[in-house]
Amino acid sequence: MINFVAGACFSSKVRYIVRCLIRALTKGNPIETLKYLLPTTCESIEKILNNSESILTDDKGDIELIWHLNLFTELVNAPGDALLIYKKMIMPVFQQCIQIINKDAYKAVASSAENLLKSLSHVYPIDLRLTVENIDEPFVNFLPIRVSRSSLFSYPS
Repeated sequence: MINFVAGACFSSKVRYIVRCLIRALTKGNPIETLKYLLPTTCESIEKILNNSESILTDDKGDIELIWHLNLFTELVNAPGDALLIYKKMIMPVFQQCIQIINKDAYKAVASSAENLLKSLSHVYPIDLRLTVENIDEPFVNFLPIRVSRSSLFSYPS
């Protein structure tokens, strides 16, 4: 699947479906998705930019570059802690792509920057428990509301 997604350029409808699939994979299991897709996507973008001098100044654009930039946009929408590992891989893509003048490619780069900033600025809870008690113990041992039996049956005088 990695070779299929990273290497193919699709029709607009199929591209949309594949982008949604990548978005779901990134949200569901960001570490594994980034591990397999982000390096190949960044390498593809850098290879396209390095092989053609006119791609930065060409307003017609390159469909393959735009596809990889759209894929990159979805990948940098992962949680920030998973993205920090790939900082040295992500930053050169932005540095190279800042000079692009093609409208569609530049929109993809702008969306990537927006997604990256959102991902890095969100706060993600590490511990989702509401209590500090040991949840591995039986429930009755850390029941938050405790009422003694004597207080249930005693009546005020």
